[in-house]
Amino acid sequence: MEKFREILIDITLSSHIPNYKDLFYEGKKKRDLCAYYDGTYCKRFRITNTNIPANWISGNKMNPHPIICFICPHFSIRYEEKEVALDLFDILLYYEELRETIEREINFIENKMMGINYPLSLKRRRDDLIALLNDVTIKIKVLKELLRVFK
Repeated sequence: MEKFREILIDITLSSHIPNYKDLFYEGKKKRDLCAYYDGTYCKRFRITNTNIPANWISGNKMNPHPIICFICPHFSIRYEEKEVALDLFDILLYYEELRETIEREINFIENKMMGINYPLSLKRRRDDLIALLNDVTIKIKVLKELLRVFK
């Protein structure tokens, strides 16, 4: 039954999300390495809404679909042990705020780089931030599509 649900979700999302297969495999890799995934259920998120793409939902626990693990901002961060309600809007807000912060820092660095003598570390930091910004932008696009398809 789990595999059937995963296939249905894959069929639905593959036509809506560019590079879906790559994102699926990245999410699957994250899920399998995550400290919160016990092989059956995610111990981090509590399900309060059945419109979440999950392979299986039992009570308030879920076996997350890899696309949920792809967008998860809590990947193996062990700063607190409590469960949180999975809300795609909250995750979207988190990434929108992160994007704004990254864009501000990139602008700050680029203004510092206008001089002739700037440290190479500034260029590396700018390049790292641009890569992070690209990742965040992809996750925002995926989240918006998930909200459109599953809400």
